[in-house]
Amino acid sequence: MSYRVSFTRASKRQYDKLNAAIKNRIDRSFRQLVNYYDGKTGKKPDVRSLTGKYYGLLRLRVGDYRIVFKLQGDEFVNLFVEIVKRGDAYR
Repeated sequence: MSYRVSFTRASKRQYDKLNAAIKNRIDRSFRQLVNYYDGKTGKKPDVRSLTGKYYGLLRLRVGDYRIVFKLQGDEFVNLFVEIVKRGDAYR
């Protein structure tokens, strides 16, 4: 199976504003997510399905940040929707 991570324009701008340490944590978390679904590791990442106005989306917890994303198609595309601090994530 093929894996790819892509950004929306807005989420790319949010990602670019983050400092290097946070970017590295986010990158590492998504590599762990891909490795888990590829069967390379048994450690499950902290991913949850969202409800309410975010129904159909998933969130990945990375420290104090929440990455809201969705899976698309047969190719397992991570389409970032938002990268926000925990307190602002569900407003």
